[in-house]
Amino acid sequence: MRYSGGREKAASGAVVPVVWYLLNLLVIPVIGFAVLAWLYIHRSENGELRQAHTQAAFFMSVIGALLIGAGVALPWLAFGNTGHFWTFALVWAIVLHTGFVLWGMVSLAFAMSDKPPLFPSVLL
Repeated sequence: MRYSGGREKAASGAVVPVVWYLLNLLVIPVIGFAVLAWLYIHRSENGELRQAHTQAAFFMSVIGALLIGAGVALPWLAFGNTGHFWTFALVWAIVLHTGFVLWGMVSLAFAMSDKPPLFPSVLL
């Protein structure tokens, strides 16, 4: 039975991949990425908007892992196990992680309002 504040059309389901993206970053990293990868593999079974959010969330997860990993590995080679390395690595990881979480929150707002994600359309 519909209530008075019900939607006129069915939900697109675009919120699901974005929620798993945020779970991957904040609560359950390995499991969250595994589910996100599974959603990415099976994205053709969904609507166009959910496909776009799934691809954007998956690509952002991979890009984030590469940027944080490379940003920590290269200074390790340059500085070794010194205070300079640990200071840089902590600041680098925290700033990037915060940026990716903020992107996820904005993407969640876009998914809830049935809009495409803020992501290059060439990769979607």
